[in-house]
Amino acid sequence: MAEVPGVSGYDIMKIFDLSMTHYWHAHPTQIYPTLDRMQESGLIKSRNVVQRDRPNKRLYTITPSGERLLIEWLESPFEGINLKHPPLLRCRFLGHLGADGAIAVLKEEQRSWAIHLKRYREIEKDYFADDKGYRDVNAMFSMFTLKYGIDWMEENIKWCGWAIGEIDRNRALFPTEKKQTGEKAATN
Repeated sequence: MAEVPGVSGYDIMKIFDLSMTHYWHAHPTQIYPTLDRMQESGLIKSRNVVQRDRPNKRLYTITPSGERLLIEWLESPFEGINLKHPPLLRCRFLGHLGADGAIAVLKEEQRSWAIHLKRYREIEKDYFADDKGYRDVNAMFSMFTLKYGIDWMEENIKWCGWAIGEIDRNRALFPTEKKQTGEKAATN
């Protein structure tokens, strides 16, 4: 809306999928209630478009108040992050699974990061790989965030490999008995 006036909720989902999925997760069920709240606050306005042979749609445009709030937020001091990273929280307690269990979890995580990386690389190829430069300033900053996402996935994959290697090298740290589904089983 700030970049392209008159976009539908569906268009917003496509924009999320293309340029923000690697750092901001939004369910389709979140988009429309958020748009309603933004409209009630006067940050955006909408208009209904009647279509033939297709469902009607609502188009959203940012208002001057919304534009001012966006600029204020962009110019505000760095916020830092309040990170909630479930894979890292889970990692903290992987010792409870024994060496092999922890390695299995990390290999699964590594495969998941690789799937995300593949998707981000496809977006890069489809939208940014023509070496013709950026079509506009918004495309340039979308590429900046995509590059960050690609680098992050590559680093996550590398980190998983490192952690797996550390577990293998330090198997002696694991107790000789481990809990498996509430029962103790001796390991060799």
